[in-house]
Amino acid sequence: MKLKLRSTIQLIITIIVIISCTIYGMYINEIIDFRLLSVGDLNPYGGWSALKSALTDLSYRWRGFSRGTALTAGIVLTALFLGRFLCGYICPIGAIQDFFKYLGNKLGLKEINLSPKFEIIKYLVLISVIALSIMGLGNLVSPYSPWLAYLNIFIGFNLQAGTVILILISLISLVARRVFCRYFCPLGAFQSLLYAIGPFKIKKSECNCSYCLKTCPVSEELRVSDKEKHLSPECINCLNCIETCVKGTEGFQLKIGNKLLKKKTYVTLCITILLAAYILLPLTSRNSAVQAISTFEEVIDGVYTGSGMGFGGIMNVEVTINNQKITSIKVLNHSETSGYYQEVFRSMAYEIVETQNLSADAVSGATSTSRGFLNSVRDAVSKSLDN
Repeated sequence: MKLKLRSTIQLIITIIVIISCTIYGMYINEIIDFRLLSVGDLNPYGGWSALKSALTDLSYRWRGFSRGTALTAGIVLTALFLGRFLCGYICPIGAIQDFFKYLGNKLGLKEINLSPKFEIIKYLVLISVIALSIMGLGNLVSPYSPWLAYLNIFIGFNLQAGTVILILISLISLVARRVFCRYFCPLGAFQSLLYAIGPFKIKKSECNCSYCLKTCPVSEELRVSDKEKHLSPECINCLNCIETCVKGTEGFQLKIGNKLLKKKTYVTLCITILLAAYILLPLTSRNSAVQAISTFEEVIDGVYTGSGMGFGGIMNVEVTINNQKITSIKVLNHSETSGYYQEVFRSMAYEIVETQNLSADAVSGATSTSRGFLNSVRDAVSKSLDN
């Protein structure tokens, strides 16, 4: 069976994510000493976290684009100018829903048609997530993220609320189309808002039968604007309706303003924008200043505890100083998110001990956790100066 372009892209992205997360899991468990991409690098909410830190943390300093913030930037640009391409072609959770719906069809399960009036729920979820993040309570939301749960499966299975939600999404998708995308996904809601104000639209052509919406992954009753005859922002831009009209003509057309786009041109533009943002923006980052502390003439040897505010709240560390050098750093307790803290605790502790440098660079995509860890180490060292 020959896969369609969309299914091929979804499969390629899924393989890349699985391989990257598996290698990352081996890296943070010290089985290998290299990684391709971290959980933070694959986090589409990275830009939200950076914006929250910039608005609420007086100690925050912009250090340039991490992979996570670059991914967010690429999503924003794509959604604003070309619609919800990420939802239709890239998102692993979307691919899971499409696969299980396909499986449900093959099993002959009767489809459940869900009402579109509840689609407002995902906008309420978006508002709630933003509000909690601004208040510094983002750690209360992250355990429920099916995206994060999906990535953690391949790092080292960690059963959490998000894992249960991911399983429920998969099971419900056997009999219903894109439930999570339609009703609960804050990233989908965010892209829908950008899509609504952007120039790109999927508009009805001369054909009026709407038969092509029968294969829509969202709903065969997807709304069409009565005034401008284009699909609503709930559309995930799968482009099925561009090529499946029973009359042999285009049921819908891709348009930016009044200019028509071919399907392959559209896909190429979207992939180019996402890849350009993801690859090029991090290259503009500047290195943080290095402040060596190779000697501790004033410190007193001993074991000291320190605390700092991470993404999940207060974390405490134990720092051992011997012969006026930091010899070990041990995390006593924390509430950081799985998939993020492991690399921070491993790599930053190693760098500080090896270089005797208290200005170690933050781990990409885990800035809040990195800053909390570094501040807790500094707090412990400062106590050794007070003795």
